[in-house]
Amino acid sequence: MTSPAREAEGARAGQACPFAYHDGRWGPLEEAVVPVGSLAMRYALSVFEGIRLYVQVRGGVAPLALEAHLRRLGSSLRLTELPDPGIDRLGGLIAELAARNRIEEDAYVRVAVSAANAGLIGTPARSCLTMTATPMGRKPWLAQGRAMRVEISFWQRQPAEAFPTEAKCIAAYAGPRIATLQAQRRGYDEPILTTATGLLCEAPTAALFVASGGRLWTPRLADGALPSITRAIVLDICRGQGIEASEGPVSRAMAYACDEAFLCGTALEISPIASFDDRPVKRAAPGPLTRRITAAYFEAARRIEERVAAGLSG
Repeated sequence: MTSPAREAEGARAGQACPFAYHDGRWGPLEEAVVPVGSLAMRYALSVFEGIRLYVQVRGGVAPLALEAHLRRLGSSLRLTELPDPGIDRLGGLIAELAARNRIEEDAYVRVAVSAANAGLIGTPARSCLTMTATPMGRKPWLAQGRAMRVEISFWQRQPAEAFPTEAKCIAAYAGPRIATLQAQRRGYDEPILTTATGLLCEAPTAALFVASGGRLWTPRLADGALPSITRAIVLDICRGQGIEASEGPVSRAMAYACDEAFLCGTALEISPIASFDDRPVKRAAPGPLTRRITAAYFEAARRIEERVAAGLSG
């Protein structure tokens, strides 16, 4: 693989940056591939994290909630029995990824650990660490002041008895993708996956919050929701600002009757919801709690290094 010398400045928003880290080496993005016969390709044995880089008020870019992402990635590795390829190096590698690609804007870093060796389903895995970056600003919901129409799907989030819900593994996204395609064909922006008992769980790539009477509710992790990093950040913001926020069972009736609601996730950031199954939320989206939390989120995201230096969560 080649040295970083060419056209890093040529990466456009929405297009992956030209240099990647893959299996111990730096080189062109197109060379960061796993073999077609690998365990990753045959059995979807690959875990990942999406990490946001934000431009800082004092200059440069910094990763949001890096330590939390490291902990979750380590948990995913253990749950899927993938060897650790050295994820404790991620902080330095992310800084080098940003430098090699001359990233000076908000971006999305994808960190993947994949089983790169061939074999059968019971073959021990050889882990391969891959890191790529893509310039990424606001999604349309924030950039254009829009709100989502969501569908409460009959498709369910797989239970922990079928696959560890705490593992961020690519295998877990095949079913939610079907739910997404179905929702989009019906004219909705996102589906909300449900549990076997009909409770609301999460969107395919984002956590759900609903608000009533000035209080926020988010589905319990015990109901199958991924332990979302952005969800944890929102709960931390609520604690800091005196907003009542709780984990608990969220029903279809609660969604239909709520004052306001939003989805949150690393790529999505915070996106207001206008309606569930074409039933509008009571307050025009984004509602006051959504606006307040969004402002606090970006205030923290632009001051990551200051927060870390002060001993706060980055």
